Amino acid sequence: MQPGALAHKKNETDSHRTQKALIKSLSHQLQDDSAPSYGTSTLLYHCLHALEQNQKELHESKQLFDLLVENATDVISRHDPQGRYLYVSPSAKIALGYEAKELLEASFYKFLHYDDVKKMKNVFHLRKESSAHQVVNYRIRRKEGDYRWFESNIRIIYDEETKAIREIQAASRDITDRVLDKKARLKGQQLARVSRLSSMEEMASGMAHEISQPLAAVVNYTQGCVRHLQGKHYDVEKIIEVMKKAAAQAQRAGEVIHRLKSFFCKGELIKTSCKINSLVRETVTLIRNELNLEKVKVEFFLSKNVPVIFTDKIQIQQVLLNLIQNAMDAMKEIDKKEKRIRIHVKSLNVKTIEIVVNDSGPGFSKDMVNKAFEPFVTTKTSGRGMGLAICRSIVEAHGGKFTIYPNTHYHSGIRFVLPIH
Repeated sequence: MQPGALAHKKNETDSHRTQKALIKSLSHQLQDDSAPSYGTSTLLYHCLHALEQNQKELHESKQLFDLLVENATDVISRHDPQGRYLYVSPSAKIALGYEAKELLEASFYKFLHYDDVKKMKNVFHLRKESSAHQVVNYRIRRKEGDYRWFESNIRIIYDEETKAIREIQAASRDITDRVLDKKARLKGQQLARVSRLSSMEEMASGMAHEISQPLAAVVNYTQGCVRHLQGKHYDVEKIIEVMKKAAAQAQRAGEVIHRLKSFFCKGELIKTSCKINSLVRETVTLIRNELNLEKVKVEFFLSKNVPVIFTDKIQIQQVLLNLIQNAMDAMKEIDKKEKRIRIHVKSLNVKTIEIVVNDSGPGFSKDMVNKAFEPFVTTKTSGRGMGLAICRSIVEAHGGKFTIYPNTHYHSGIRFVLPIH
């Protein structure tokens, strides 16, 4: 960006040089005795005309300069080698809050941000003419006290004879919005990177949480087989049956990983037709051993007229397993005779079905309901705080709705609604 308005100063200097040259030429010719008198008169006339024309052009140039400066949005300024303002355009009032006369003779450096003073002094004291023109960004304090970012196109004027710095000229504009936008973009990129890393961490935690149940079942089945084999008498058929269950759970762990990877990375669901009542009973069977160990009774309230739905069976089973596991954990401290989990299934209308899971534990407080879906928030000492967040994500990915009810007359309940198709 060349400071165009300051070109007038160069034109003014060139004009003075032209005038001097004309006067010198006229003086030499007038001193020449051999020149005829009428020729001298003609020469004088032409020189005066040239001077008049030069003055006219200079006046027009000054008018143009004044017009540009008076209406420029950029701040046009001139400084002595020490940085003092020699001239500043009226636009300083809008840009800096100061009237032009308030800045005259004041040092440019006293308005700069402390961290930018050294940089600007180096620019103002450049000694090489090849580097006499520079664009530099810095912060300057406005009259109101706030700092703004400015970009200045700086031109250094050197003395022709001594080569010393005679004057510094600058055309400056406020670029605060541009700088802040750039910083905001950089911050956004950093936040996006953090978000991606956080999502990866959540995904890893989610997978660990989801495969812990089938892997725990595999461990229980295989340990049971080992105990049977260590005895003198064992039932081969029973061991084979238990190992088949262990193999089924291991296969299930693999399916969970595959489905979770597809769900978190691509949002993909693999939907098939499914009888929800059968799915509920099958899911309870998968965790039956743990239920028996904890002495937890499961009660079913399954409507017979529930239609076949179109859903991702593995994912919905995962939701149910999480809810049942959470219910068992919530009832750890209550009497064994009171441990009950109730599962309700019914049609709400021709488009949706409802599944409700509640237990006889202490339930959710209102405060906990608001935090329950935040990743890594948990009330369990060994929990990861991922279960309910994953459950809601799965249900919502199906186009359904997942809701937690705080303490009621029959403790808490979790309800989720699924579309039939």
